[in-house]
Parts: sequence; structure tokens; C-alpha cells
Amino acid sequence: MGKEFFHDFLYPRQVVLVTAATSEKANVTAAEWVSPVSEKPPAIALSLANSSLTLELMCASMEFVVAIPDERLKDAVLLCGTTSGKIIDKFEEGKLTPVKASRVSAPLVKEAKANLECKVLSYQSVGSHTLVVGEIIEVHGQKEEEEGHSLLFNQGGKRLFEIKA
Repeated sequence: MGKEFFHDFLYPRQVVLVTAATSEKANVTAAEWVSPVSEKPPAIALSLANSSLTLELMCASMEFVVAIPDERLKDAVLLCGTTSGKIIDKFEEGKLTPVKASRVSAPLVKEAKANLECKVLSYQSVGSHTLVVGEIIEVHGQKEEEEGHSLLFNQGGKRLFEIKA
């Protein structure tokens, strides 16, 4: 069972942006291995590559933000998922606006439909990736009447992104 299994059976998946920060640096990455895992307390799990700068910052601060993009952010999401924050400032290059969060050190993404502030409950290396479970401690949603559609990642198909109806 290899990559084909994931692409053939588990795509498309919703893609999110994940931010993390220490006092020295902030970063944002795209992630599509994300799932709610508990209602009480509200918790979310995500998987990031072991080499990820965002993962490094997240494990140092024990906090992160999950930002929910829509189709208007597809170019920024693609940049964030294919370029390392060790090389460029992905907020600047992706034209994303970091906003101070109310309860964590990681920034919110102003352009996102919603932002979930999270505290790390646990993390564990699982092969090439690390599984992080975070408790959602604050939720911010945009007040716009007309929100865009969720962004789906379709690595298994011909299109990189699909728009959820």
C-alpha cells in the first residue's frame, strides 16, 4: 500500500492553513491531513511533515492556529504548501495578513473564513509525519454575508484544487 492508496481513496480533502510562532519567527503552511477528533473538549488533529518549520515552531510554543481558506486564497495555499518557510516569508509572498490572536502566540490569517486558536495536547512522530492533536480554545469567523466556498485539495486527480459546492 503506497501513495496511490491515499490518492485513489482518500481525496479530495479540505485544505487548511496552519500557523505557528515563537518570539523569533512565525510561519504558515498548508495542510490537508486534518480532522476533528473530539467535541468535549473541542479538538482537532493534523499531520505535518517532520521537516516542517511550522511543526518545529508548534512544538516549541505548544500552540497553533488553523485558518480555513476559501477559493480566493488558492494561490496563497498553493505557495504555502509547496515552499519552505525556511527560504521565504510565506505571509509576505502569499499576500496573507498575520493578525494577533487573542489566546495563542501564532497569528490568525485575516483573509481566512475562520481561524481556530489551538493549544497542543499531544504530538507523536508517525513515520514521515508528526500527528498533532490540539484543543480548540478560541474560534474567530468572518462576519461577511457572502463567504467563499471551501477549498479542497485533489492530489489524486488532474486538478490541484476543486471548489466545494
